[in-house]
Amino acid sequence: MSSVSACNEASSPPSSSSSSSSSSSSPQPSTISSILFQSGNVVLLDIPRSLEEAQVPPGLPPSARIVSGAPPLKPFTTPEPRDGATADHWLRNSQSAGAHIADLMAAAAVQSALDQLHSRYSGPFCLPRLCNAADGLPAMSAVRMPHGAEYLHGSIRALRQTFVDRAPQFRLIVLDPPWPNRSARRKKTGRYNTASNLSEIEQLLSSIPVASHLAPDGLVAMWITNKSSILDLVTSSKGLFASWGLELVTQWTWLKITSSGEPLFDIESAWRKPWETLLVAKRIGAKAPEALEPKVILAVPDVHSRKPNLRQLFQDILGQGYPALEVFARNLTSGWWSWGDQVLQFQESEHWTAINDGCSPYETHCSM
Repeated sequence: MSSVSACNEASSPPSSSSSSSSSSSSPQPSTISSILFQSGNVVLLDIPRSLEEAQVPPGLPPSARIVSGAPPLKPFTTPEPRDGATADHWLRNSQSAGAHIADLMAAAAVQSALDQLHSRYSGPFCLPRLCNAADGLPAMSAVRMPHGAEYLHGSIRALRQTFVDRAPQFRLIVLDPPWPNRSARRKKTGRYNTASNLSEIEQLLSSIPVASHLAPDGLVAMWITNKSSILDLVTSSKGLFASWGLELVTQWTWLKITSSGEPLFDIESAWRKPWETLLVAKRIGAKAPEALEPKVILAVPDVHSRKPNLRQLFQDILGQGYPALEVFARNLTSGWWSWGDQVLQFQESEHWTAINDGCSPYETHCSM
């Protein structure tokens, strides 16, 4: 039997008169957008739904549901350092002044977004999730292939020349690098291979031919962790963006929330931040798109390492059908190129359940 985990005990479609994605009448479940609420630069997004939408061309309803993790119900306890260091000591010794200012600005932005969301939105903070593959529903092929998706399955170094020879120019290049992460290495799952140090990841990223495959008016969007050394590595005057001929335009912040809308960790915690950052850059001297502004994306996290799919959010900036590439991808997107040694990780049949004709994609069972 299939298992659906409901967020905030909500099993009906979200509706809110304050959401730009809502109408006066509640939408049918099959037409629910991944964007549950949007006002200005604040977006409430459902991660599994964004991945389901990305399997088909824009405007078409999803044909399958992705198997997800149960949404966190309560905030996590903020971990304390083993050496007993104080927050002030940690900040003085591990953060640059620029990174500290960036943290303060991010904290203010996410708090403002939370205040706006809770004052203007009354619906659920995520859609009901399919937490186990459903028995008796149509079987999926071994690997799910979205329409128009292209992929290079293998390491960056091994497939670099193939990419240079075959790939076009892109108006968007998204990167989710395997930044050094001690906790990920300790898990030893074999599914999430991180770099061992900053020097290794810098060499790997420098080998990606971004400059030659980015359109003149294109954007680069890179996910980073909250370590100040990583921010400096990417954005400093001799950093990665500069080596690609890019300059930072803005940043988007993904605030991880619980199914009740609370931050996953204390916003003011020095040890663990409840957000991840997406740095958005353009070519030096190029004009930035007028619609490109800072954004706070509030979303309940899914399984480990699964990010929100960004196709729809950048569609508002670049228009429909823009050519895009995702490097270090873990799933495919219709109409995009994907490159990395885990591009098919979430495309395998075990992660998907087909939607029956006449059945709502957000119902556990359908009565015919």
